Amino acid sequence: MPLKPTRFTLYDSRTITSITTFHWNGGKGALPGSIALQGKNKRLIGPWQASAIDDGQGLANAYWEVKPNIMLEAGTYTVLDSEPGTWSRNPAKGDMGIVRILGQRGDATKAQQNPGEGTEVEQVPLLTLEQQQARATELFQQIRQADKYDYAQIEQLYLQLISECPDTEQAEESYFRLSNLYRMGMDPPEYRKLRELLEAYLERYPASEMAPEMGKRLRRAYEDTGQWPRVVELYHAEVSALTEANPHYLVTLLDYARALEGSGERDKSLAIYRQVQTVASGEKAGNYDMSDLWLRVARKRIEIIELLNAEKWHELVEAYRKQFANMGFAEMPQIQELLEYAQALEKSGDQSGAIKQYRQVMRTDQGNQTLQAQQASARLTTLVGTDLYE
Repeated sequence: MPLKPTRFTLYDSRTITSITTFHWNGGKGALPGSIALQGKNKRLIGPWQASAIDDGQGLANAYWEVKPNIMLEAGTYTVLDSEPGTWSRNPAKGDMGIVRILGQRGDATKAQQNPGEGTEVEQVPLLTLEQQQARATELFQQIRQADKYDYAQIEQLYLQLISECPDTEQAEESYFRLSNLYRMGMDPPEYRKLRELLEAYLERYPASEMAPEMGKRLRRAYEDTGQWPRVVELYHAEVSALTEANPHYLVTLLDYARALEGSGERDKSLAIYRQVQTVASGEKAGNYDMSDLWLRVARKRIEIIELLNAEKWHELVEAYRKQFANMGFAEMPQIQELLEYAQALEKSGDQSGAIKQYRQVMRTDQGNQTLQAQQASARLTTLVGTDLYE
């Protein structure tokens, strides 16, 4: 019986042509039941009634096989067997169930209708740990020999290593290196691929020594693309486990408050900023290296939010003009601050200034993925029509 979920990850869409599970069951085999898959958000795919196959040495019902011929999108999937008690496990793969999955790129139906197109068939076999290590060494050698600027080839080799050699140390290292490539090597960064990669890593290696760092990278990727509800969820879990004795307590609270603002939960963020102010100005302030800075940040945001809540638009405009004028070299306003400044300008009657600032919000988030950019786009559509960027 498998001791861990049996999962596989696809990095592009594939048609799964067959799934075979092994039921040794003490040399007795097992009458075939069904096999299913579980996708994102626990969505059930299948189940399919399995057919029995012997092991070639006289053991009937040793293998259960289904042929779903179903197209799956990129993502991580869990194999579900209706008889886990007789499903054999593989100690070399962390005691996951023994399964063989065959698939091919593209749509199997179209491939059958157009056999001349030559669809590539790919197997996802279970290699022993020794075989995985040998394959990982081979792929790492190809990566070292590749042109260092051929990002497409390097990316493909890392993905191949992750897929074929998941139980090796090189696989975890490949996740790490590939996340660096997506975040810093690509221009602009490949944020969607980065998020999917880090999500897959944390699902596959939740107890790894690198998991905390990869979790931080995922949170940063969510922040960079304005996925604020997800950021709030991650910070909520972290903040719940923190105490005031933690040296990162104040800065984590500030980041949590900023995420709450980004997701539109202004009142909750105000409560967190006030909590930071209380700690940073109290007797324990000396326990934090940058308590003075965190206190100033919290007080500034409290001032701004209180002006917003009171709808004191002229005062808010002056507060932001002063704040932006006093910013140091290379400092940049947060997208939330730019949006609030634009809203204050509009509410105070400065429509041309508001249009300019709404456009700045959208330039800050070219992907138009954040709540702030979407709000700016909606206001610009009302104020100027379709000429959003001038």
